[in-house]
Amino acid sequence: MDPAEVVAHALEQGPTTLVLADRSSGVNCRWANNSLTTNGQEASLSASVVAIDEGRVGMQSADVVGPDDVARAARAAGERARQSPPAADAFELVPAGEAAPPAGPVAAPACADDLGPLVEPLRQTFEAAARDGWRCFGFAQATVEETHLGSVTGLRAAGSRRVATLSMTVKSPDYQRSVWVGRLGTSFAGLDAGRLYQQAQERLRWGERRLELPAGRYQVILEPSAVADLLARLYWDMHARGADEGKTVFASPAGPRVGERLYAPGVTVTADPAAPGMEVPAFVRAPASTDFSSVFDNGLPVPPATWIQAGVQGDLVCPRAWARDHDHPVRPEVDNLRMAGTATELQAMIQSTERALLISSLWYIRDLDPTTLLLTGLTRDGVYLVEHGQVQGAVNNFRFNDSPVRVLAHTVEIGRAEMALSREIGGHFLIEAPPIRVEDFHLSSVSDAV
Repeated sequence: MDPAEVVAHALEQGPTTLVLADRSSGVNCRWANNSLTTNGQEASLSASVVAIDEGRVGMQSADVVGPDDVARAARAAGERARQSPPAADAFELVPAGEAAPPAGPVAAPACADDLGPLVEPLRQTFEAAARDGWRCFGFAQATVEETHLGSVTGLRAAGSRRVATLSMTVKSPDYQRSVWVGRLGTSFAGLDAGRLYQQAQERLRWGERRLELPAGRYQVILEPSAVADLLARLYWDMHARGADEGKTVFASPAGPRVGERLYAPGVTVTADPAAPGMEVPAFVRAPASTDFSSVFDNGLPVPPATWIQAGVQGDLVCPRAWARDHDHPVRPEVDNLRMAGTATELQAMIQSTERALLISSLWYIRDLDPTTLLLTGLTRDGVYLVEHGQVQGAVNNFRFNDSPVRVLAHTVEIGRAEMALSREIGGHFLIEAPPIRVEDFHLSSVSDAV
């Protein structure tokens, strides 16, 4: 079965009100010690069948091989709806006439040929690393996620998302020096393994001099990967319900902090399902209701959004029922983020630096205080001291304690934006982010990790 057939068959089952059919396909390869170790191809088809019975909702997800899997899911969803209490977010379903127009053709499934542009550059990289005396490790993956939606209102929608990631860790033979570099795109054709290796090699040379610094508050330059991690975590709290209920950093006694200047004037963050190179489905896909979305909103068009404009907090994500009950505008979530950059390259930011720490990536990020969005995490595989416009050497790793809101409020310089591979969440979210210079970043303790 293909996703469209899954939708059609599910809607023929009595209890079904709406169905989301998802097909995922991917190819990948992994390498270690300058040699390819594995490569693979994977595919899956699943369905989330929703039954709505007088405002009561039941949902059942299932992997799909044939029609019987869909029928069983539909029966289970119907039974769950009959046993459930009325949904607090009950709303009329989106009619067929309000469906989002297709943003473009649905992408073809990923196949082994997608690895083609990566083969020769990787071979050359392995040879160069062996010749230079380094050990190269890494992982590359290309995926296509295709979603089809149908409901009893006659609404039909389909969309897809293509993502390619390439990450590389290069180490010295004694494993005392380690550098991570990564790239995000829509295909391997746009990702340059050779260029990544050259960047890693330069940073390994920076690490020939080792410096020990204490914990404290530092001016830092966060590279795009680190910025992407903080942006994603900020966005996950950017919903109206959490603000109304006083659970997030966007709450205040006067209500959600919409329209308040929370960030530096140069900070602007937007989203657009049709952004070139970052295309995602342009309709709501919600197999269950959350703070971000409502199952009753499935198929609602997702327009572009401005989450932060010149330092001012914009609207928060808000489903229709919560918007109706709390006098907010309806604002669906978008599956990409874009922080506006400038024409300034990272190298120019380094050259204009009097003294700062350059931080390549963050890792193991966890919540400390949701009311301030205070996070903790680690730096990893690349912290460098910059003085008088020159990299002086590699520095020990740190644990940080800081909030994305505070980081963006203390941002004093923004560089050129690029597609940024978040080290923490990988390719699960499409993010365009610049490097940023931040004052008073809190590196709370020293970490012994390499």
